[in-house]
Amino acid sequence: MRIVETPFTGWPAFKIAGRPTRLSVIRPIFAFALLALAPLGALAAEQNFTKTISLRDRLDLSIASGAGTIRVSRGPAGRLTVSGHVRANDWHATDDRLRDIAANPPIQQDRTLDRTVVRIGSTEELAHVIIDYEIEAPPDCTIQAIAGAGDIFDDGVGENVRFSTGSGDIHAIGLNGHVAVSSNQGNIEVELSGQGEVSATSNSGNLELRDLRGALRAATGAGSIQVSGVPAGDWSVQTGKGNIELTLGKAACAIDAQAAAGLVHSDLHIEAASASGPHHLAGMINGGGHNVILQVGEGEIHIL
Repeated sequence: MRIVETPFTGWPAFKIAGRPTRLSVIRPIFAFALLALAPLGALAAEQNFTKTISLRDRLDLSIASGAGTIRVSRGPAGRLTVSGHVRANDWHATDDRLRDIAANPPIQQDRTLDRTVVRIGSTEELAHVIIDYEIEAPPDCTIQAIAGAGDIFDDGVGENVRFSTGSGDIHAIGLNGHVAVSSNQGNIEVELSGQGEVSATSNSGNLELRDLRGALRAATGAGSIQVSGVPAGDWSVQTGKGNIELTLGKAACAIDAQAAAGLVHSDLHIEAASASGPHHLAGMINGGGHNVILQVGEGEIHIL
């Protein structure tokens, strides 16, 4: 027996009785590699559900999601429709588990003297499961939604709205009344169709706030902020790192804009200016009005 090199691989082989044979150790190595690459098992199949609730009173809607997207759109008066797409987040969620959730969706209904209270979802009891919700609700309801990880979309539903997500974006347009939205890590978009107070905060993310008519508190640790509307109450806009763009047009206010490490620009005339340096502008715009305070740690401010 002698060792030779096979012409097609360069691997050594034993030559026994004039016939070259590959090293026997190679076969178990390749077999082990194939086993390592083989899938451990497919995730459980997605399940779906739809539930419709008739409403005799005004709706108080509460939505909680540990993981998944929440989409809310306008539906007819007197009816709430909830559709859910149930998926496995990992291999712990079985087909039977997903089928059970779809057959018994996490929806609770109560009534008070003049309201119907509906609670959708849970942030604690649905481990290893993702549920994407699509909800049609009357536009005059009050609504609260909390997501551990996932985006929240609201298209014109809710006269008083409170949204919060740990990781995800928030898009809320066509709203009335008080709006409070927050994201630990994500962008925020808010557009009003009427008058109302707005609070929008993010630890890390951009804010775009349009057509505001009321008081405003907007803050982000890192991100740019765009704001437009009429200050019908005091406005406070702050970012640690990013730019601020404020569009006022013909709206009146008392402005105080400061950029610690950046410049402040204004396309509007500042009347009775008490500060007019490159990093600080303060005075009246269009005759003065509610206080508008803009503060940037690192970035620029532009007033239009």
